[in-house]
Amino acid sequence: MDDYKNKRFYYNLIQLIIFVIFIYLAFTGKTQLWLGIFSIGLLISVLWGRFYCGWICPINTVIKFKNWIYDKLNLKVWKTPNILKHYLLRWFILILLIVTMIISRRNDIQLNILLYFLIAGFIFSLFFDEELWHKYLCPYGALLSLTDKINNKKIVIEQQRCETCGLCMQTCPNNIILISNKEQYIKNKECLYCFKCQDVCAVHAISYKTVK
Repeated sequence: MDDYKNKRFYYNLIQLIIFVIFIYLAFTGKTQLWLGIFSIGLLISVLWGRFYCGWICPINTVIKFKNWIYDKLNLKVWKTPNILKHYLLRWFILILLIVTMIISRRNDIQLNILLYFLIAGFIFSLFFDEELWHKYLCPYGALLSLTDKINNKKIVIEQQRCETCGLCMQTCPNNIILISNKEQYIKNKECLYCFKCQDVCAVHAISYKTVK
């Protein structure tokens, strides 16, 4: 348990530091530097997975803070509406984002678009399960889900050890741990690489490793 708390402490500390950097860049008009950080995260995902989502993304950080408050107050959110469960939706949002950035730059309009997205993600998380943002609305997630298909480093469930207790399914923020033929598996292209599933597994059946 102490090991789990220590890992979560350092994980949260890293996220907090990166979030402070994002806020500084956003309010000093240097958001183009954050796009550079995202580009690095995109390259990293080709080799090691979507660590940007689980460790760097400022929207994920504020959603985690909201979740902590909701847990303390025992507040609930709605499940993702079926009408919004369409993977093309985030591609549409990505195109809209790119067009907006091009138009604002050409017309010398100062729009803090990344900060607006942070606020939008936070607002959605107030009412709906966080998978709505991670899986269906986030335009960055659309790109990262593509690059993650290329990398061969995955979080996997060792079936011979797994007791199918369901703890990993309950803790997964993106609801991508599924059951097929009485065996649990991870839908890796949508994995945030937050390692919460690995932390709660009492039999150490979840590992991050190279797969063919």
